[in-house]
Amino acid sequence: MMKQLICMAACSTLFLAAGGATAQVGNINIKGAGPMHPLCRNCHQLDTNMMRGSLENFSMASQTLQLDVGTHKEIIRFEDDVAIQNLKDIEELKLYKGKGFRINYVERKGEKHAVLITRFDILQTIQSGDKLTRDEFRKFLADNKNVMVLDARPPEPYQEAHIPGAKLLPAPAFDKFQAQVLPLDKATPMVVYCVGGCLSPTNFMRIKALGYTNVKVYTGGFPDWMQAEYATTTPGWLKTAIEKDFAFVLVDLRQTDAVRAGHIQSAVSVPFADFDKSQSKFPAQKSAPIILYGDNKEEAARKLIAWGYRNVRLLPSSFEDWKQAGNPVATGDAKTTIAYVPKPRPGTVTPEQFKDVAEKASADTVIIDVRSPSEVATGKLKNAVNIPLDEMAHRVTELPKDKKPVLYCETGVRAEMAFNLLKNLSIDSRYLNANVAIAKDGGFTFKE
Repeated sequence: MMKQLICMAACSTLFLAAGGATAQVGNINIKGAGPMHPLCRNCHQLDTNMMRGSLENFSMASQTLQLDVGTHKEIIRFEDDVAIQNLKDIEELKLYKGKGFRINYVERKGEKHAVLITRFDILQTIQSGDKLTRDEFRKFLADNKNVMVLDARPPEPYQEAHIPGAKLLPAPAFDKFQAQVLPLDKATPMVVYCVGGCLSPTNFMRIKALGYTNVKVYTGGFPDWMQAEYATTTPGWLKTAIEKDFAFVLVDLRQTDAVRAGHIQSAVSVPFADFDKSQSKFPAQKSAPIILYGDNKEEAARKLIAWGYRNVRLLPSSFEDWKQAGNPVATGDAKTTIAYVPKPRPGTVTPEQFKDVAEKASADTVIIDVRSPSEVATGKLKNAVNIPLDEMAHRVTELPKDKKPVLYCETGVRAEMAFNLLKNLSIDSRYLNANVAIAKDGGFTFKE
C-alpha cells in the first residue's frame, strides 16, 4: 500500500528542479504516446493519448486548459460533456492551478480534445493527524525538541525565501538529497512543506517509507506561512538579485556610522532606533520583497508584518560575513529613501504600453484578440485582429512575419496561454496580463 501511495505522490509531484529538467519524453519512442512530466516517469510508463502535468491555465469561455508537462506546455480543448474525476464540476478547475492532472484525450484535426480530466488529490491519502495547520505547526515546533523542517520545493525558490531553519529536500531530486539531509535517528520529529501542493505529500510518503515514525505535513505550506510570519533568504540569492537588478528592498538596520564604513550594495539605511518613525518610507505595495539585516532584524520583521507586509525576509549572515565572502559592498553614505518599482512578468506588456500600442498604428506590432467571435462581437479594439485561442495553432500563418504580436483577452488568462503556444512554436510575442473591458465602439478601460 505504501509503495502504491509513493507512486501516486511521485506522479503528482509536478515541478521542475532548479534550472529546469532537460530530459525529453520523446526520447522514448512509443507511437501515439502523450507527453508526461519527467517526474511521473519514476512510477508510470508512457501511454497512448494520455498526458500528465500540472494545470497552468484554464478558460471556461474558450473551453481550453493548459498543462505544464515539464518539457513544454500543452493546450487541450474540452467539451461540455467531458468526463471528470476528483472534481465537482469542470469550473472547479480554476481552484487547482499548479496542481497535478492526468488528461486522457483524442486528436481531431491536429488538436487535442480531453475525454477524461483527472485531478490528483494525494492529501486525502494522508491521515488527518499527520496534517498541520499553521498554528498546529507552531505548536509542534514548541512541543518537540530538535524538529527538522524540510522544504520540498526546488532549490531556486528555497534559496530566495524559506521558513527559518528549514533544510532543502526537493521532491524532484529526493534521491540525490536524502542521504545528506535525513538524520540517522528514525524517531526524529520532522515537518515537510511546499506551496500547499503535491511536493510535501510526496516527500512525506517517501520519508515514511524509509522508516521514519514522526513525520508531519504543513498543508498550507510556504504561502500560508508568509501570511503571518517572516522568511529567511540566502546570501547567494541576494547576490544574484543585486547583480541582476531584481525588484526588492534591502534594509540595513545598523547605526549610521557602521553603515557609512561599509554596507551591502543596494541597501537603504534605516537604523533600528528610528524604525518606528520610518513606516511611511516603506512601499505602498504590501507584497514587496523586503530583506532585513543588522541589529534587531527579527523585531523589525515583526513590525513590518504588523504593518501588513507579507513578503518579509531576513538575511541570516552578518555584514562582515557577507563582505568576507567577496560579495558586493559599498562605503560612504547609503540611501535613506526606499524606492521600490515592481517589475512585470516576462513576456508581458504594461497597461500603459498596451494603451500606447492600441491607440497608435504601429509598423512593427499587430494586436491579436484571442477571445471567441461571440465575445468580439460585443466590442473589439479598432486595430486588433481576432484569432481565437482555440484556433491559434492552425492560424499562425496569418500572423505577419514582420510584426510582433501583442495578445489580449479580458483577464490575461487566454492571452498568456496563447503567448506560451506561440513560444512553443518559436514565435516571439507579448501579452497583456490585466483585466480589461472592451466597449462596443472599441474603447477600453482597465479594471482592478
